[in-house]
Amino acid sequence: MAKITISLRHRLWQRVSLLIGVAFLIIGLTTLYFIDSLNKSAAEKNLALRHQVAEQAFNNYLARAEGEINFIGQRLSFSQYEEGRELDLLFSHHEVLFFGGLDFFYIEWGNGERSMDPRARLFTEVDLDSVLQKGLINRWVFFVTQDDSILLMYKKKMISEERDNIGFLYGFISLNDNLTLASELLESTPVNGVRIYGNGPNNILLEEYETGIDLSKQSLVSRLPLKFPIQADLELEIIQENTPFSTTLINAIPLLVAIGGVLLCFHFLLVYLIDQLVFSPLRVIVRSSEEYFSPFSELQPIQLQNSQYRALIEAKDHRFKLLTESIHSAIIFCSEVTEVEIINAEAKVLFPESEKARTVFDFMPISCHRAIKEALKGGVGITFELTIANLGRIYKWQAYSFKNESSYRGLLLVGRNMTQETSLLWQLEQLQPLASSAQRQVDTKALLSEFSYLSSLPQHITTQQFQGWISLLISTLDDISQAETKVSYTPLGEVLCEESARVMSLMGVEANRALLDCSLIDGEAVIEVDASFRSLMRVLFMMVMSNDMAERRLTIRFKQNELELIATHDMTSRPLFFWMIKMLMDHLGGEQKTLRNNALKLNFLTQKIETEAELVTLSPGRVVAWVANDYPNSNAIKSSLIRLGLKVEEYVSVDSFFTQFNTVVKFDAVLIGCDKGVDVQSEMTGALRLKYNRVTLPILWLNSIPLEEVDPHVFTLHGCPFDYNLHQSLVKAFELEGIDPIRSTDKGRSWIMVGGSRVAKAIWYTELNHYGLSAQWLTDLSNYRAVLAYHADAVVVLLEPQSSVFLKTIHSKFPEIQFFSLQSWPEMPDNVVLFEMKKPYSGGQIRLFTQGVMQQS
Repeated sequence: MAKITISLRHRLWQRVSLLIGVAFLIIGLTTLYFIDSLNKSAAEKNLALRHQVAEQAFNNYLARAEGEINFIGQRLSFSQYEEGRELDLLFSHHEVLFFGGLDFFYIEWGNGERSMDPRARLFTEVDLDSVLQKGLINRWVFFVTQDDSILLMYKKKMISEERDNIGFLYGFISLNDNLTLASELLESTPVNGVRIYGNGPNNILLEEYETGIDLSKQSLVSRLPLKFPIQADLELEIIQENTPFSTTLINAIPLLVAIGGVLLCFHFLLVYLIDQLVFSPLRVIVRSSEEYFSPFSELQPIQLQNSQYRALIEAKDHRFKLLTESIHSAIIFCSEVTEVEIINAEAKVLFPESEKARTVFDFMPISCHRAIKEALKGGVGITFELTIANLGRIYKWQAYSFKNESSYRGLLLVGRNMTQETSLLWQLEQLQPLASSAQRQVDTKALLSEFSYLSSLPQHITTQQFQGWISLLISTLDDISQAETKVSYTPLGEVLCEESARVMSLMGVEANRALLDCSLIDGEAVIEVDASFRSLMRVLFMMVMSNDMAERRLTIRFKQNELELIATHDMTSRPLFFWMIKMLMDHLGGEQKTLRNNALKLNFLTQKIETEAELVTLSPGRVVAWVANDYPNSNAIKSSLIRLGLKVEEYVSVDSFFTQFNTVVKFDAVLIGCDKGVDVQSEMTGALRLKYNRVTLPILWLNSIPLEEVDPHVFTLHGCPFDYNLHQSLVKAFELEGIDPIRSTDKGRSWIMVGGSRVAKAIWYTELNHYGLSAQWLTDLSNYRAVLAYHADAVVVLLEPQSSVFLKTIHSKFPEIQFFSLQSWPEMPDNVVLFEMKKPYSGGQIRLFTQGVMQQS
């Protein structure tokens, strides 16, 4: 598990940022709280002042009403007017009455007469005599009438010039919808609403609000008793819209921004100071030499401990260098990417170019690279020998993998000088002349074991098979015995084709017994080929073709400059093959390994030779017909054709090819497979030549058993079929003109069969062949133009009912075509001749029908 590293600088930045953020949040909330509290306190004080102003406005209104009453009383007391004309006198001063504070008045004369302001009936319908006894001289009295009129009444004594009491004057103010009083209260001080309450908690006498103001939200309210000379307990309430917190927040934004700026500056200053006071000394300690000591007492123990560790490591390194130089071995330490980290003096003598090299692969021979790679992957017990020709030394190297200081897999190469030991071993071999005889004895045992195995087989072995087997063994042993062989540069696919065909022909086994897995790109690769390489391929084909396992597969592929071969076999008890493979692999310089499924895996280095010849690619969209017949493992052929980028139309037999092909397909090549029934290939090839009047057609024969006679005008696949030889054969076949099923050169009128089941088609196909007739087989007439354009006078036999519209359209465009139906159906056109047959169709019925049609022609 990887360790998690923490940056102190990043951690400090996070903690200081968090601290400054919390401080900004606390200061901001505190500031908003105090600003909001100050605003509320100021609003409450302002509201109390406004309440006094509103109360003074109410008193002024009453004082103006009293002044109007005094004016009316003076006019009645000192003016000359006729009796009963007092109202005319008063209303002559309409500017006072209509714009004063009183709503109406009432006069009670000393002689018992009454004079009532006609405006009184606008405010109440009750008899005013019943409420006059409530009045008090020179004081306002509040009362509510029986018809819920809310009135304020003021009583004044009227005195004549002679100082006699001539009566009483009553002035009334109505609080019901008194807009004048309400507007004066609202305008006297900037408030949003005003109410006047009577006796009781919710007894509202007067209420007025400014328009467009929503007081349903939280607002400021001031409600106090009215202080004026009225005989009643009245209260005045004013309502002011409260300032929302959002407004306070918006107003406080500049202050908050200023506070944030100050804290941000403080943040950077604090980080800078900590960096200069703490991290800078730490950086100095890291970069400084061991003689430098920090003046900070807290850092000196850390520096002292680091100095001790450094001295300990240097001492160990010095002892290690002494050890590497004293053990008389070549030592090379490499990193995880094979970069040279340590190389001792003896290794430098062996590889003088190592000083300029970056990795060990730059100066170590190619034969060592595989072992080095295995060790880097964690392989244990990796050893290899290396001969230094210019120094005349032989070194045996051991590769060890280890975990370096970066926790990656490093590599240690230890080479021990084995020159003297090897020389002594050679001398001992010269002193033992029987060593080669012992080796030949091992070969003889392996050969005898093979013959014993062949003699004990339960099945019968033909003479051809045994002779072929012996011939293959002798050719392989001859190649092993040759010291020097000629080298040729040949594509790998050609070698596989030649050797598989050779083994197949000599052993007499089916080619498909070995599934050869080799891609087209690998098959096109040109490599150095000698007798040992061909013998190795031959032995592998013998092992794979002759084994009895369910899967007989030989896989060949390149991995960079290394050729890998994997062969499945059941020859663990036949040591001759393993001896031959060992001899051949020693010559080729490769290695072998047995896999878990008992498969044999071979690897050896080979160099691809670059040539000027380019790979001939198959054009996309090519269509091939694969007629499998009795060819075993036909799916492998189809898969290979698909890998080559071809469109494959597969048919199980020759009959299905002639009766089921699609009318719109043009075959660029036809592949005919065969196992035991060899005559099928010849018959189908002859039928196609007769049908198209051509000898050379793009036809490819695939046989699992070698043919005794091969048609020179067809392409034949030799050896095991795989991508390379299929590709090479198809390239040649595609040079010829393709086969168009729609066109043919049949003599006489063409026959076209429409519809029908597979059984019906097979019966008709057999009978028509007796008369040498080749028919076109269609599912329906939907694509009639593509067929009838080349057969305008054809005989069309309808095995199933067809669309009447199609038949009439075809007859109008191709009048020479004859239609025959084997069964009737409603709305059958007149141009269709009925020749009714009962199913299943018999040969006699078909012969009578065919003879009749041919006689008409």
